[in-house]
Amino acid sequence: MSNQGLSTSEALRRHLAEGPNSLPSAQRKSIVRVTLDVVREPMLILLIAAGIISLALAEPLDASLLITTVFIVLGISIFQENRTERALDALKQLTAPLAIVIRDGKEERISSADVVSGDLVVLVEGDRIPADARVELSGNLAVDESLITGESDSVEKSVDALVYSGSLVVRGHGQARVLAIGASTALGKIGKSLQTLHFERTRLQSDVDRIVKIFGFLALIAVIAVMAIYGWTRNNWLEGALAGISAAMALIPEEFSVILTLFMALGAWRMSKVRVIARKSAAIEALGTITLLCVDKTGTLTENQMSVTELRSNGIRQRVEDGPLRDELRALVETAVRAAPLRTFDPMDVAFQRLLSFDKDEKSESLREYPVTAKRFAYINIWRTSDGIFACAKGAPETISHLCKMSRDEISSLEREVQTAAESGYRIIAVAKAKLDGDSDIDKNPDEFTFTFIGYCLLHDPVRSGVIDSIRLCSTAGIKVAMITGDHPQTALGIAREISLAHNNQCLTGTEIDQLSDTELGKRISSINVFARVNPEHKLRLVRAFQKLGEVVAMTGDGINDAPALRAANVGIAMGGRGTDVAREAAALVITDDDFTSIVKGIEQGRAIFAKLKRAMIYVVAVHIPIFGMALVPLFNSYWPIVLLPSLVAFHEIIIDPACSIVFEEESSDPGIMNEPPRKPESKLLNREDIWIGLAQGFSVFLAVFVLFLYKISSDVPVESVRSISFGTLMFANIALILTNRSRHLTIVQAFKGRQNKAIPWILLMALVILVFLLIIPASRDAFKLGPLTFIDYILMLVCGAGCLMWNDIRKLFLQSKSRHYQAIV
Repeated sequence: MSNQGLSTSEALRRHLAEGPNSLPSAQRKSIVRVTLDVVREPMLILLIAAGIISLALAEPLDASLLITTVFIVLGISIFQENRTERALDALKQLTAPLAIVIRDGKEERISSADVVSGDLVVLVEGDRIPADARVELSGNLAVDESLITGESDSVEKSVDALVYSGSLVVRGHGQARVLAIGASTALGKIGKSLQTLHFERTRLQSDVDRIVKIFGFLALIAVIAVMAIYGWTRNNWLEGALAGISAAMALIPEEFSVILTLFMALGAWRMSKVRVIARKSAAIEALGTITLLCVDKTGTLTENQMSVTELRSNGIRQRVEDGPLRDELRALVETAVRAAPLRTFDPMDVAFQRLLSFDKDEKSESLREYPVTAKRFAYINIWRTSDGIFACAKGAPETISHLCKMSRDEISSLEREVQTAAESGYRIIAVAKAKLDGDSDIDKNPDEFTFTFIGYCLLHDPVRSGVIDSIRLCSTAGIKVAMITGDHPQTALGIAREISLAHNNQCLTGTEIDQLSDTELGKRISSINVFARVNPEHKLRLVRAFQKLGEVVAMTGDGINDAPALRAANVGIAMGGRGTDVAREAAALVITDDDFTSIVKGIEQGRAIFAKLKRAMIYVVAVHIPIFGMALVPLFNSYWPIVLLPSLVAFHEIIIDPACSIVFEEESSDPGIMNEPPRKPESKLLNREDIWIGLAQGFSVFLAVFVLFLYKISSDVPVESVRSISFGTLMFANIALILTNRSRHLTIVQAFKGRQNKAIPWILLMALVILVFLLIIPASRDAFKLGPLTFIDYILMLVCGAGCLMWNDIRKLFLQSKSRHYQAIV
């Protein structure tokens, strides 16, 4: 087949014929499965039980109405489930592994699911092999096949060797022709698969599960107690069962689990819109706790768009912009171009290739490559040309000077030149060349080659726009930023000064880190936030040292060796653009555009998701108190009627469910959310203040409804009308609870003025429709045992329902007047 790869049209034809390159996975839940799951929910079971009891009381109309509300609640639950599933499906697409293929003669990165048989796949260190294939080009290629064979040792792969789907390229590069995809691969036949999206039960979800179980137990006790007291005092056990069911329905906070599941899924989907992919839901919780953000310089703080600015060789200097290169400098650039992988995406190598391309003669071939290692910051490529065999090296000046075995005076002179250039933020790359005696020298250690120093180059990588503002935002949010780079210390400090990150003009190097004990390292890093000449092993030590100082660490990485540090960090962040599959698999978050500003936006989104959860939970706590309280009213006096029948409780649930799962999820975050310090990792979703606010709101509503109930019941108003005004007041109060909990800091009026929430008009309309349907239309009013109301009754209902929470807005206004933080938000 052609080394140009398949044509786009042929690849499409094969994809349609063969299907996606994926292994069988769990099918999406069907409507029947979702319905069966929802029907097992306690709220639905209680409604069905109430319908059965109504039939036993010879009230078929009540029973049919209850069954109707079952279908309404069921429809809302199915809608929520489908919305969550759609969000998760979208995330799976975003987190799918990628593959590099050659089509129409050009390299392109595609989803591994789109790979077809016959594709020419490019194999790169750190990437997973997307399909079973035969190697057609090998450059020092080695593969980890432990997923297939169970053997941990890497396997060398030469031309015509087979490589298998799911294996990992641990060294070198190459090209391979796809032989089998999907279930036809060795991995597919074994029946194993890699899972890329994990929404496991987090600590927060486990805590909420426990709370729901506790309330469920209390609801069971409430059913028994209410039924027993009602039946014993009134000698009517069936009505007692209805009263008990109403109390249980009012008490069960089933919304907690719905809120968590939906908010986590939709929150992760919203984060993807700012180019942050959450691979683990625990990372969403942890984002708000980050106190230290450790980021790579190149490609994250800078654009990763390098350009060669100046060349220096044997006393000759030339700015690239000054015109054609002199012959001595052309030799420098040609060696730099050869001292690179045969295929490379590295912006530094691309910068040299843009500056000078050359035609290799027919006898020119790459014989062996020595990638950059933690001990040798240089790339070496051995070439056979018509003039002989040469080793071309490019890398850090100190590494190249060591390879060239330069004298102490020569090294000192070079260091002074390099330091002066690096202070302006330039990346300094030195170049050397060695002539080998013959093929027998190829397998020698490169340290044994006789390298000759040719010169060095100055490269510029501009800082990304928005980085300085994002660093300031981190400072405001109580998040420290540390810059980590493999560049020269002065280069690192130069960039740090440009982005206002060099607070004390100090830098710690990898060599210095090696010389420090863990205790000493902890003391040094407490006042340093710039680290240079750092390798992946140093990253791991830094993560652990910062964690011992009490920091909650987020660490970025993109290489195969960054995986340990990413796993050790509280939040590992992989680069989606230039990152390897190994880094993405080890990380909790993936940044699709590799931009520092996107990381900060992701942190802001994580905080917002937690804040939304908090507000929704406060609302759920508050709204269940008055409903439960009014369900207990018949127990206070044997002459008082059941105020909230099960069907009326269900109508409140019709408002509560979409309110907590749609309205609060749609709400924008508070403007000052990044003015607050990070949350403590051990902090609960609802702290003591939140619980007291929820309880105060709930009891305020209960007192308002109960006082109005007492006033009407003592005025000899018909029972049905008392039930109407109690239900209506509770409905208005329910809406008031939604509106007052939209923001921790803004009043209801301020929130309406400063925010947009598409769900608010719909929830208001739904509440109005329910009130008109139940209180104004005579047929439905009679069916639900409700009575007519006067104009004054509606005024009382509105004033008591909406006015009982005015104190909360007054509290917010008081805080705004006393606190600059709140004033800044408004």
